[in-house]
Amino acid sequence: TTRNSCVLLFNYLQKMHLNTVYITVGTTKFDALISTASTEPALKALQNRKCTKLVIQHGNSQPLTDDEIQLIRKNYGIQIEQYNFRPNTEDIKSADLIIGHAGAGTCMDILNNQKPGLIVINDTLMDNHQLELAKQLAAENYLYYCKVTDVDAQLATLDFEALKPYETKPENLSKFVSAINQLMSH
Repeated sequence: TTRNSCVLLFNYLQKMHLNTVYITVGTTKFDALISTASTEPALKALQNRKCTKLVIQHGNSQPLTDDEIQLIRKNYGIQIEQYNFRPNTEDIKSADLIIGHAGAGTCMDILNNQKPGLIVINDTLMDNHQLELAKQLAAENYLYYCKVTDVDAQLATLDFEALKPYETKPENLSKFVSAINQLMSH
């Protein structure tokens, strides 16, 4: 019936809420990720998912300007908090979604804290092992990955509830370390 369809749609939309989103570039410079996160399509996708707070760890990348922050708050109702470096444990724990570069540290933060993650490949890096790591973790259904040009579309469509939580067992950590070592030896 129509009523059942509406209830199912409502339940699906409820699961999609991402009140707090954390974006991290680690110690790298990844201006493209920071600027993509502040584009109209990405902000609209976040707004549609009920995002009210966007925490951006921009590292060595260009931060958003005060004017951009004001416009985002006014037009999308999203509060922006940004910084270059600080301990990020609380940011990770309070996030409903983590968007980050595909560094091993960021991937481990997502996995160990059992958070949904969207890993963004920085294809400007030389000897880029990020893609192989992201592909492996996505194949195991622990996170999603995309290119920086696809962030907005992925935010709008991905089902983050479908990801499985990472179990922090010694054998999983050993498997992760082995995968990193194998990638680095190529």
